[in-house]
Amino acid sequence: MQSMMNTTCRVLVSIFICFILMHGLILFVKGGKSDAITALNIIGNTHTDMCSASNLYLTLDFTLWNEYANLAIYNANYMSTIIYQNKGILESIPDLTFFNLARNVVLTGSPQVFSSGLAFEPDVFSRYKAFAPYAYYKHGVIRLYDLSLSYVYQTSVDSEWYYNLESRKWDNASSILTERHQRNGSTDIQDENILMYFAKQEDGYWSQPYFDCGFSDIWLVTFSVPIFGQDATGKPAFKGVAFIDMNLNDTDINQCDLDDDDESIDIFLNVFRGTHECLPDTKCQFLPGLGFKKGGYSCLQVNGSFSNSEGIFLVILFGIGFQIFWTVW
Repeated sequence: MQSMMNTTCRVLVSIFICFILMHGLILFVKGGKSDAITALNIIGNTHTDMCSASNLYLTLDFTLWNEYANLAIYNANYMSTIIYQNKGILESIPDLTFFNLARNVVLTGSPQVFSSGLAFEPDVFSRYKAFAPYAYYKHGVIRLYDLSLSYVYQTSVDSEWYYNLESRKWDNASSILTERHQRNGSTDIQDENILMYFAKQEDGYWSQPYFDCGFSDIWLVTFSVPIFGQDATGKPAFKGVAFIDMNLNDTDINQCDLDDDDESIDIFLNVFRGTHECLPDTKCQFLPGLGFKKGGYSCLQVNGSFSNSEGIFLVILFGIGFQIFWTVW
């Protein structure tokens, strides 16, 4: 009897060692995915009830969001034109005009675009030292708000969406000559050639994904682009930014392996692919529609379906085996 028990113990110990080695092999194979695994752990540990600001240091394929970035670029270049026409200041433009520009971007880009806004330098308005008309979509309503009432963006390095563009040298900003011929009523106005500075995609700044703790409580990525004016010599001068915040919460994270014949590229440049924790003798099946969360997959055996993800099956087997081993021992 004692011999049989010893044999059973040795078998169980061997099973445990195999599981440990197998799990170690999985981690070793995924060793090149350390940044992605770190990001997944941050995502999994971020909760709205006890949240803190979190950034994910990942490279994204922002070209998939060009159509939304163009909305911010349109607003930036429109504001550059208005600043030129008003000789560098916007005192005569009603505040609601700026809020409407921000709202229209959200209206056009929602639900992918969570919010949009403009933020200006101190010399653009005499009545405001800071002005940042902002619109965001929440609970079925677009809300308008001046960010500068509760947020210092002009002098804070933490406001990277603003500081990154403000601190750049714009001497080589893109420009175009516009020939204008128009009339005022029945009177022709003298032709005028206008040199305008404008922003392009490559002038913009994309932030890292971050959790907007305490306000929207969702994962966002911000794109900002410069607004230009001209200095006394006619050179480009930074006057502010137009920006959008992209909502990541509905973006699925695919952790399954990238098949040899799969040439698709997601917004994350497939960085999360291959970070599942299915056992080597199983196949990871992606479960779309779960949003920006880890564990959006199932592990399938050759002969059917099986458990969830994130190593749950391994933990259960290990726990059951340990209980048997302790009882026999």
